[in-house]
Amino acid sequence: MRVLVVSQAEKTHLLGLIPQAWALRAAGHEVRVASQPALVPVAARTGLPAVQVGRDHLFHQLLTTLKGLGFGDSRGFDMTRSDPEALGWDYLLDGYREFVRLWWHPVNTPMLDDLTDLCRSWRPDLVLWEPTTFAAPVAARASGAAHVRVLWGLDVFSRTRRRFLERAAALSAADREDPLADWLERSARRVGADFSEDLVRGQATLDPYPPGVRLDPEEGVRHIPLRYVPYNGTAVVPDWLRSPGGRRRVCLTLGSAVPEKFDDRYRLPLAELLESVAGLDVEVVATLSAEQSARAGTLPDNVRVVEHVPLHALMPHCDAVVHHGGAGTFCTAVFHGVPQLVLPEFSMAQYVFDEPLLAERITGLGAGLALAGAGMTGGEVALQVGRLLDEPRFAEGARVLRDRAHGMTSPAGLVPVLEELAAEGRSA
Repeated sequence: MRVLVVSQAEKTHLLGLIPQAWALRAAGHEVRVASQPALVPVAARTGLPAVQVGRDHLFHQLLTTLKGLGFGDSRGFDMTRSDPEALGWDYLLDGYREFVRLWWHPVNTPMLDDLTDLCRSWRPDLVLWEPTTFAAPVAARASGAAHVRVLWGLDVFSRTRRRFLERAAALSAADREDPLADWLERSARRVGADFSEDLVRGQATLDPYPPGVRLDPEEGVRHIPLRYVPYNGTAVVPDWLRSPGGRRRVCLTLGSAVPEKFDDRYRLPLAELLESVAGLDVEVVATLSAEQSARAGTLPDNVRVVEHVPLHALMPHCDAVVHHGGAGTFCTAVFHGVPQLVLPEFSMAQYVFDEPLLAERITGLGAGLALAGAGMTGGEVALQVGRLLDEPRFAEGARVLRDRAHGMTSPAGLVPVLEELAAEGRSA
């Protein structure tokens, strides 16, 4: 069969799709990767044929402009919230208005028409898409293809959608408004298709989080567990990783997407963070951009700064990892059974996704610790890293979680399932 893998131009969102794409290709299926121009070089380097669709979005430029005008200095719509009192109709409605207007519409609209043309001409049997690329299920619907959503984070999207629809159902028809459905309905109509809720949540959803971490599947979502397989793009394994170090090794990584594109302010100075961890009897490997490294200044001798190293190659050689709560880093540490210290509020970026939930999960499972708010000081970070290294229960908790993750169905094992979904979901 033919499979089209689609992501808007966000590198971290695309990378999570590639292991499943390659599993399908290795099984003999024809696979292509479609994205906006800025991401096509990244897509091509996956080794799969890349297809350019539409124009680049201006989402990050839009956020920069709004920040310059004084907007975005407080937390925006928070989909991790679970307290019913806080999730009133007005809060959810305003949140959907904001996300559609400032995020999902400007990201997807520039690629919708061209992506639909590609689907109609190439005729894929199955479209795989990441949760913010709504143009993909719309184009799949317009061309008659089946479509499956592949998560890169916890499914806060479906949980928020369910809560929104529950609140809306309690209102009279005259008082209801659904910014997401209205926008998707207009988008579908534009390419000759109809709206239904599967344009929001997929005909099925692949979830890479193990039991105990993933959110409970929402009613109406066909939920399929998928073993996470780390993929960081093309990379060369450095020589120093080929032999063990003399001391315990701690990885410190702050991600790239948030500081580069959303906000470069940190709640704890980089130099203080690095010096505090380096004060332990450890080797620190810090993955920092050139700009981050310059900001950190002169560092202790036991800190190795690298601009890029494949996390899946580094993580097996680490005794602990300190990170910002990014989904890829979290899942890679889980895959390799490495205890984690999660700093979910380290960046001062406006939007919060699943970082606080991931911090709660890793702490509750005994596979790591978390620090947030006033507790995030250099001294406290060093104290908690020391606990991860010295208290065996954290290494054991990380191993238990690793075994749960490895017990899930691999991308190769899911190929027959996706073949069945394609046969079921493809319309005449």
